[in-house]
Order: sequence, then structure tokens, then C-alpha cells
Amino acid sequence: MRGVLAAAAGFVMSLAASNGSAQTVYPIDRADILSDARFDFKVEFAGLADLAKISVTINGKDYAQVFGKAATFLEREAGKDQSALLLRDVSLREPGSYTIRVSDGAQSRELHWNVYDTGARKAKNVILFIGDGMSLAHRVAARVLAKGIAEGKAFGKLAIDDMPQMALVATAGSDSIITDSANSASAYATGHKSAVNAMGVYADRTPDPLDDPKVETITSLVKRRLDMAVGIVTIPRSRMPPPPPCWRIPAGAPSTTASSSSSSRRSPTSSWAAAARTSCRSRRKAASARTKPTFSGNFATPAIPWLRPAPR
Repeated sequence: MRGVLAAAAGFVMSLAASNGSAQTVYPIDRADILSDARFDFKVEFAGLADLAKISVTINGKDYAQVFGKAATFLEREAGKDQSALLLRDVSLREPGSYTIRVSDGAQSRELHWNVYDTGARKAKNVILFIGDGMSLAHRVAARVLAKGIAEGKAFGKLAIDDMPQMALVATAGSDSIITDSANSASAYATGHKSAVNAMGVYADRTPDPLDDPKVETITSLVKRRLDMAVGIVTIPRSRMPPPPPCWRIPAGAPSTTASSSSSSRRSPTSSWAAAARTSCRSRRKAASARTKPTFSGNFATPAIPWLRPAPR
């Protein structure tokens, strides 16, 4: 028991240490970034910083040289005694490991990014199936109900069992081991870990939920780089994750026209910020209005047709 308590105390202390860094940087430490995918770069200083003493380097080079432009210096961010650097809409084209060093003259921090590429295009089209909240245990339950089981062996396989490419995703968020629908769906669509209630953004410290550092979604990337069309088919309502990170357009962004098949093609010159980039922190006010799951009969029989026991 003492060992468990000591381990728990050590874990809490490690979390406190990680949250007490001199600077907070977005994208976060150990971020995996797709080559040429766009994102916002932000450095948050714990207190007021002197611009003349600030140093930010990427692989030993000044960040402005790497990104091709300088960031906006916010001397008193949100009207408080805290400074920040913010640079919108940047990308890294060369795959490899990147070391970022940030200093305000008194305190410094070092973090690392991994920029990766996908290689040459092989497929004309891609169909991505996402089982929202579906773990291996859910697949086992569906297989048992649909096919039956005896002596530890199922009498058949599900269609998903024969898919040629499959992957599992760890769902922990950047601020919580237990994630929610918004940031877990955002991780699918962007490859970036984010905080609970954040979608397509890194939830920063400002009170405005719409000024958070943004990250580009895979759907926006294939439209911009390959001029591909993207269609979405969803079983739940389209406003529920995981679909929103792939198509949601924030207020004030350029609009796009979609056909009746829910497939759209955006002009390559359109702003990347028009695609699925908005913070879900503002959804907290409407949390009480969310629809609760419905069940038929008793709690053990969910109102989902393909999970109901077959009639005898």
C-alpha cells in the first residue's frame, strides 16, 4: 500500500513539475507534426518579459529565420502581467527531429518536435472508418453478439476484422488521462494532442475560446495540397464528434458550398483556418443541453440495432 501511495505521490509531483515550466510552448513537447501541415506557434511566458532578452531558436537557428516571419509580441496578454509570442499559419517542410529552445533571459526551456512525411501517394482515394469510443473490448462484444461463441472461439468474424489496414489510438489528452469526445476526435483529425473541450486548437490561457493556437486538419491538408474532395458519412448527428473536426467552420471564416452528398471541394487559395478549427471551450455553457443516450427495455440492452441480441 505504501508503494502505491509513493508512486501516486511521485506521479502528482511529476505533473506539478511539468505544469510549472518557465514557458509554455505550442505545439507541445514531443508533438508529431505532418510535413507542410500548418499550425500556430505560441510561447507563453509566466510573467512580463523583455522582448530584447527573449531568445527562441529551432535547431540552433532563430525561429523567424526558420518560419520566414517574426511573431507578434504580446507584452501584456489578456491585460495581465504575462507576455507571449504568437505566430499564426506556419509550417515545417523538412522531415526530421526539431529542438526548440526558449529563453526570457532568466529562465529557459527545451522541447522537441518530430516532423514526419508520408512518402509518395499510392492510393487514389482513402476511406477512413472511425469507431468512436470503440475499444478492442467493444469489438469482442459485438463479435460475440453477432456471431456467437463456444469453447473460447467465435463462430465468425466481423467485417472490420478483415480490413487491410487498422490502427489503435491512445486517447489521453494533453491535460487529462481521461479524454472527452472533442479533443480525442481532434487528435484523429490533426495528429495533435489537445486539452479537454478543445477541438482543432491548443487551449491556451486566454479567456477568449476563439483565439487559441490552431492546427490544420487532415481534410484541410488534402484539399489544399492535393485538391481532393472530402465526404463525410456519420451515424450520430453530424454536430457530435468525430465528424466536426473534419468540417466545422468557425464564425467569420469564408464559407464553402457543399453538394447534397456532403462532399465539398475548397479552392486552394481559401484560408486553411476555414476548415474545422474552433475551440470547444465555448460549448461548456451548453453542456446541460446535450442529449443523453437513450436505452430501450433495460440498461443492458442499448438502443443500437446492430448490438441488440438476435431474436430467438
